[in-house]
Amino acid sequence: MHGGQWELAACMIPRDYGQHQDPLNLLSIKEVIASRKTSKVLAKSPLESDFDQALLESLVATAAYAPFHYMAANSHREKLPDKAPEPWRIYILNRTICREVREWLISRDDRTKVPEMLAASDMLLQVTWCPTTEDGAAGSERFDCYDATQTNMEHIAATAAAIQNIILAATEHEIPNYWSSGGVLREKEIFDLLGIPRDEILLGSVFFFPRNAARNQKVTMVPGKMRERRSHGRTWCHWVEELNMDADSKSTARNVNTIVRMGRN
Repeated sequence: MHGGQWELAACMIPRDYGQHQDPLNLLSIKEVIASRKTSKVLAKSPLESDFDQALLESLVATAAYAPFHYMAANSHREKLPDKAPEPWRIYILNRTICREVREWLISRDDRTKVPEMLAASDMLLQVTWCPTTEDGAAGSERFDCYDATQTNMEHIAATAAAIQNIILAATEHEIPNYWSSGGVLREKEIFDLLGIPRDEILLGSVFFFPRNAARNQKVTMVPGKMRERRSHGRTWCHWVEELNMDADSKSTARNVNTIVRMGRN
């Protein structure tokens, strides 16, 4: 960190990443995606296991390769020295800062699970996105609110893609992780505490836990609520077999089963 600005270039992924590694030791991208899972790790007191700071930082670098359609508004870009176009921002909390935020929450009688996750975390990312107002300016007075526009929809999608890149990279390295909507971590006081501008909106508080968490008797591991409820595309994935040239708003819903079919043998 230099003056609050993280030196991403120091751990950027080379363009030939993976080309010079033993392919037998690498999971395919499909295997990584399929093995990704939500793991919430809770600890009553701070963990002190070893961790690889450089590896954790390299995970964050993968966000740089997420797709995005629109640039962030100038009001957001002008806050960065290079006026970066990406519509997301990432605030990195190392283990020490995680513990300090934990103490801060406890001092305010916070009774959520967030202090327990901060006690177990090796790193927390506060990932925000930069909403564009209809007049093109940032609206700091509208905390956690945004205009329902296609541009903002694209910004949210791009930021989600950046988060997915990071947690897939963590999965490849067998690092337990949890993408949270934030809870208490999305409140104004936390934004101010961490120096996050109020005209940004939190999309995810992403926790990273020790690799050996599952073997640590001092922690509780909680799986994602939706892990066993996946449908694996049984109903939400369709082949379009023909065009409904005479469709109108009423007939489309009525005839949808005649123009699409799920799956192929």
